[in-house]
Amino acid sequence: MAQTAAPPARQTRASEAALRKALRAARAEGLAVERLCITGGQYEIHFAGVERKAPPAKDEGLEQW
Repeated sequence: MAQTAAPPARQTRASEAALRKALRAARAEGLAVERLCITGGQYEIHFAGVERKAPPAKDEGLEQW
């Protein structure tokens, strides 16, 4: 039985442009970045929460207190 060699592992790194796009998209959606970890060419973005721009138009009939 012949074994075939596995293809070599390919390492990819996130670019600065990709990071900027991700942060712009998060800001456009109202997400606040709590922490940004850069390890070995990889980015990990932790979000704090959602900041609403305006109250939702339809609040499903909830009364104001």
